[in-house]
Amino acid sequence: MRPLLTAVCAAALATGASAQDWPRYLGPGGEAKVSGEIRTNWGEQAPEELWRKDLGHGCTSFAIADGKVVVMGNKNDEDIVWCFEAASGDELWSYKYPEKLAPKLYDGGPNATPTIDGEVVYTLSRTGNLFCLSMKDGQPVWHKHYQTDFGGKAPDWGYSASPVLHNDQLICLPCAKDGAIFALDKTSGEVRWKSGDSTRPGYAAPVFFEYKGKDAMAAFHGRQLVVYDVGKQGEPLFDFTWRTSYDINASNPQFLDDKMFLASGYGMGYVVIDVAGGEPKVLHKEPDTRMIFQNSILVEGDIVGVFGDKNLDAEVIRMDLVSGKIRWREQLPGSRGSSLMVGDTLVALLETGHIVCGTPGKDGWTEHGRIKPLDRLCWAPVAYADGMIFARSNKGQAVCLKVK
Repeated sequence: MRPLLTAVCAAALATGASAQDWPRYLGPGGEAKVSGEIRTNWGEQAPEELWRKDLGHGCTSFAIADGKVVVMGNKNDEDIVWCFEAASGDELWSYKYPEKLAPKLYDGGPNATPTIDGEVVYTLSRTGNLFCLSMKDGQPVWHKHYQTDFGGKAPDWGYSASPVLHNDQLICLPCAKDGAIFALDKTSGEVRWKSGDSTRPGYAAPVFFEYKGKDAMAAFHGRQLVVYDVGKQGEPLFDFTWRTSYDINASNPQFLDDKMFLASGYGMGYVVIDVAGGEPKVLHKEPDTRMIFQNSILVEGDIVGVFGDKNLDAEVIRMDLVSGKIRWREQLPGSRGSSLMVGDTLVALLETGHIVCGTPGKDGWTEHGRIKPLDRLCWAPVAYADGMIFARSNKGQAVCLKVK
């Protein structure tokens, strides 16, 4: 079985998610892609706006399952967890708790994306308030705090690594002195195991794959990548130093055929390492091909995504993972953006508020449509479920567009 297919199947079983749900950060299995087709003739007829909301400040994306969407924002120094009917936008419930907005060179508010698991949803605040809420009415099933319960240390811009499910465990990154990774019983929140290592916190959600027959997990911490053996309660398998300014390692790692792709901003760029022998070896890297917090997508052995940085224009790029050859690059508005794929179509949300769709073929980029439903800045990842695109701005504008 292909390395990431195992994780996708496990995630779908764990959440009870259908093929058209998007129940967690970067969708089923964290791959930022689903099967299917969307309407792309936006120049002839723009996507229909189904609803629009004011969520409050934040950079959390949307979790969608069983016709419901959960997202977070902050208003008046309170985090609000919203649950809407996905197609109509009708509010089903909301849950509030005290949490400072804490803007720091960005708009502030919660950063982590919720994870839906059947009858419950898991949410995380920037200081470490971890809730398991009922999907029926939003009431707490259990609550933990990364700092007071686990001894965690929040990164400078707050906890952003979304808690995600793996089998029957909720995997969290509080980055405490006695464990960077904590695996919690998903029904009670009690600690099943912790990894036992100490490291600077990063901002990227964990990524799961099969490595030499082991159930492995990659965590892109503040100053290094660490790959853990989940089957042995988080025993570290190997690590690779990658120090980005301000410890901002935030983009999702990729694994394929004993090779790993990492990217960050602030002049670091990307690197591909060979981990076939256990000790990572650099195959190729380049400092000007950067992803400060954007996500990459693995497509037929290539890396596809919106690259860019604070002082670099956004470009959608397709790169051969093994050689580092750039097959093509196409400039887009702004300097950063998130992306996902529905079948062969890429949908990108740019920080400028533009949403672009196109085909990232091996021979080149074909743009099909471009709209601007939001104001800048838009840093939360774009989401998709059942023929609908979900997007938001940092200040809380949210829109749902029909592309079925």
